[in-house]
Amino acid sequence: MSLVENNIEYNRIFLVGQSGSGKTSCGKALSDLINWKFIDTDEELILKHGKSIDDIFKESGEKFFRSEELMIAKELIKKDKIVISTGGGMPEIENIMGLMNHFGATFWLQTSPSEIESRLMKSNKSHRPLLFNNNLSLIENLEQQAKKRYSLYSRASFHIDTDNKNMEDVALEIKNIICIKHE
Repeated sequence: MSLVENNIEYNRIFLVGQSGSGKTSCGKALSDLINWKFIDTDEELILKHGKSIDDIFKESGEKFFRSEELMIAKELIKKDKIVISTGGGMPEIENIMGLMNHFGATFWLQTSPSEIESRLMKSNKSHRPLLFNNNLSLIENLEQQAKKRYSLYSRASFHIDTDNKNMEDVALEIKNIICIKHE
Protein backbone atom coordinates (compact mmCIF):
# COMPACT_ATOMS: atom_id res chain seq x y z
CA MET A 1 0.00 0.00 0.00
CA SER A 2 1.50 3.34 -0.96
CA LEU A 3 0.41 6.93 -0.53
CA VAL A 4 -0.29 7.16 -4.25
CA GLU A 5 -2.60 4.12 -4.18
CA ASN A 6 -4.50 5.78 -1.35
CA ASN A 7 -4.56 9.10 -3.17
CA ILE A 8 -3.11 10.90 -0.17
CA GLU A 9 -1.68 14.33 -0.89
CA TYR A 10 1.10 15.08 1.54
CA ASN A 11 4.08 17.26 2.23
CA ARG A 12 4.47 16.20 5.84
CA ILE A 13 5.34 12.92 7.52
CA PHE A 14 4.35 12.48 11.16
CA LEU A 15 5.99 9.74 13.24
CA VAL A 16 3.94 8.63 16.24
CA GLY A 17 4.54 6.02 18.92
CA GLN A 18 5.60 5.58 22.49
CA SER A 19 8.65 7.22 23.99
CA GLY A 20 11.61 5.11 22.95
CA SER A 21 10.01 3.72 19.80
CA GLY A 22 12.68 5.43 17.71
CA LYS A 23 10.76 8.38 16.28
CA THR A 24 13.65 10.85 16.56
CA SER A 25 16.34 8.48 15.26
CA CYS A 26 14.10 7.28 12.44
CA GLY A 27 12.98 10.82 11.62
CA LYS A 28 16.57 12.07 11.30
CA ALA A 29 17.49 9.11 9.07
CA LEU A 30 14.35 9.54 6.96
CA SER A 31 14.87 13.27 6.50
CA ASP A 32 18.41 12.55 5.26
CA LEU A 33 17.11 9.91 2.83
CA ILE A 34 14.44 12.14 1.26
CA ASN A 35 16.12 15.53 1.78
CA TRP A 36 13.33 16.99 3.89
CA LYS A 37 13.67 19.06 7.06
CA PHE A 38 13.40 17.20 10.38
CA ILE A 39 11.61 18.56 13.45
CA ASP A 40 11.23 16.89 16.86
CA THR A 41 8.27 18.42 18.71
CA ASP A 42 9.86 17.74 22.12
CA GLU A 43 13.01 19.58 21.04
CA GLU A 44 10.85 22.47 19.81
CA LEU A 45 9.24 22.71 23.26
CA ILE A 46 12.62 22.59 24.99
CA LEU A 47 13.87 25.43 22.77
CA LYS A 48 10.70 27.48 23.20
CA HIS A 49 10.68 27.25 26.99
CA GLY A 50 14.40 26.94 27.70
CA LYS A 51 13.62 24.01 30.01
CA SER A 52 13.67 20.23 29.95
CA ILE A 53 10.46 18.32 29.23
CA ASP A 54 10.55 17.13 32.85
CA ASP A 55 10.75 20.73 34.13
CA ILE A 56 7.89 21.86 31.89
CA PHE A 57 5.75 19.02 33.27
CA LYS A 58 6.73 19.75 36.89
CA GLU A 59 6.22 23.50 36.67
CA SER A 60 3.19 23.76 34.39
CA GLY A 61 1.55 20.33 34.26
CA GLU A 62 0.52 17.95 31.54
CA LYS A 63 -2.48 20.00 30.37
CA PHE A 64 -0.24 22.99 29.63
CA PHE A 65 2.31 20.72 27.93
CA ARG A 66 -0.36 19.24 25.63
CA SER A 67 -1.64 22.71 24.72
CA GLU A 68 1.91 23.69 23.76
CA GLU A 69 2.24 20.52 21.65
CA LEU A 70 -1.00 21.41 19.87
CA MET A 71 0.29 24.91 19.05
CA ILE A 72 3.49 23.43 17.63
CA ALA A 73 1.52 20.89 15.55
CA LYS A 74 -0.64 23.67 14.12
CA GLU A 75 2.49 25.57 13.09
CA LEU A 76 4.14 22.51 11.56
CA ILE A 77 1.17 21.64 9.34
CA LYS A 78 1.83 24.93 7.54
CA LYS A 79 5.31 23.74 6.48
CA ASP A 80 6.11 21.59 3.45
CA LYS A 81 8.61 18.77 2.99
CA ILE A 82 9.04 18.07 6.67
CA VAL A 83 9.46 14.93 8.78
CA ILE A 84 8.02 15.40 12.28
CA SER A 85 8.81 13.28 15.32
CA THR A 86 5.91 13.78 17.71
CA GLY A 87 5.99 13.44 21.47
CA GLY A 88 4.80 10.03 22.65
CA GLY A 89 1.68 11.49 24.25
CA MET A 90 0.79 13.94 21.47
CA PRO A 91 -1.89 11.60 20.05
CA GLU A 92 -3.77 12.03 23.36
CA ILE A 93 -4.66 15.57 22.29
CA GLU A 94 -8.26 15.53 21.11
CA ASN A 95 -8.54 15.29 17.32
CA ILE A 96 -4.78 15.60 16.75
CA MET A 97 -4.54 12.28 14.89
CA GLY A 98 -7.27 13.45 12.53
CA LEU A 99 -5.40 16.72 11.99
CA MET A 100 -2.11 14.94 11.28
CA ASN A 101 -3.79 12.42 8.98
CA HIS A 102 -5.49 15.23 7.09
CA PHE A 103 -2.32 17.27 6.59
CA GLY A 104 0.21 14.48 6.14
CA ALA A 105 1.09 10.83 6.25
CA THR A 106 1.21 9.32 9.72
CA PHE A 107 3.44 6.38 10.60
CA TRP A 108 3.07 4.51 13.88
CA LEU A 109 6.40 3.09 14.96
CA GLN A 110 4.99 0.07 16.77
CA THR A 111 7.41 -1.16 19.40
CA SER A 112 6.87 -3.69 22.19
CA PRO A 113 7.22 -2.49 25.78
CA SER A 114 10.15 -4.89 26.35
CA GLU A 115 12.02 -3.49 23.33
CA ILE A 116 11.37 0.08 24.51
CA GLU A 117 12.51 -0.79 28.03
CA SER A 118 15.88 -2.01 26.75
CA ARG A 119 16.28 1.15 24.64
CA LEU A 120 15.26 3.56 27.40
CA MET A 121 17.55 2.13 30.06
CA LYS A 122 20.39 3.79 28.10
CA SER A 123 18.61 7.13 27.55
CA ASN A 124 17.94 10.49 29.16
CA LYS A 125 15.25 9.85 31.78
CA SER A 126 14.40 13.54 32.27
CA HIS A 127 13.08 13.60 28.71
CA ARG A 128 10.35 11.08 29.63
CA PRO A 129 8.60 12.26 32.80
CA LEU A 130 5.50 10.08 32.39
CA LEU A 131 7.62 6.91 32.36
CA PHE A 132 10.05 7.49 35.21
CA ASN A 133 8.28 9.70 37.76
CA ASN A 134 5.86 7.42 39.57
CA ASN A 135 5.70 4.26 41.65
CA LEU A 136 5.49 1.77 38.78
CA SER A 137 8.47 0.07 37.17
CA LEU A 138 9.47 1.17 33.70
CA ILE A 139 7.99 -1.95 32.07
CA GLU A 140 4.71 -1.51 34.00
CA ASN A 141 4.52 2.12 32.87
CA LEU A 142 5.24 1.13 29.27
CA GLU A 143 2.62 -1.63 29.26
CA GLN A 144 0.01 0.64 30.86
CA GLN A 145 0.78 3.45 28.43
CA ALA A 146 0.66 1.08 25.43
CA LYS A 147 -2.83 -0.07 26.41
CA LYS A 148 -4.01 3.50 27.00
CA ARG A 149 -2.69 4.83 23.68
CA TYR A 150 -3.17 1.83 21.38
CA SER A 151 -6.44 3.06 19.88
CA LEU A 152 -4.89 6.49 19.27
CA TYR A 153 -1.69 5.25 17.64
CA SER A 154 -3.65 2.77 15.54
CA ARG A 155 -5.31 5.71 13.75
CA ALA A 156 -2.02 6.31 11.92
CA SER A 157 -2.13 5.71 8.17
CA PHE A 158 0.73 3.21 8.32
CA HIS A 159 1.95 0.86 11.05
CA ILE A 160 5.61 -0.20 11.11
CA ASP A 161 6.92 -2.83 13.54
CA THR A 162 10.29 -1.63 14.85
CA ASP A 163 11.21 -4.49 17.18
CA ASN A 164 14.72 -5.79 16.47
CA LYS A 165 15.23 -3.26 13.67
CA ASN A 166 17.64 -0.37 13.48
CA MET A 167 16.12 2.99 12.70
CA GLU A 168 17.95 3.36 9.38
CA ASP A 169 16.11 0.26 8.15
CA VAL A 170 12.80 1.61 9.45
CA ALA A 171 13.48 4.92 7.67
CA LEU A 172 14.19 3.05 4.44
CA GLU A 173 10.95 1.10 4.89
CA ILE A 174 9.03 4.40 5.19
CA LYS A 175 10.89 5.85 2.20
CA ASN A 176 9.89 2.80 0.15
CA ILE A 177 6.23 3.36 1.09
CA ILE A 178 6.34 6.98 -0.02
CA CYS A 179 8.87 6.74 -2.85
CA ILE A 180 6.36 6.36 -5.67
CA LYS A 181 4.88 9.75 -4.85
CA HIS A 182 8.27 11.27 -3.98
CA GLU A 183 9.92 10.45 -7.34
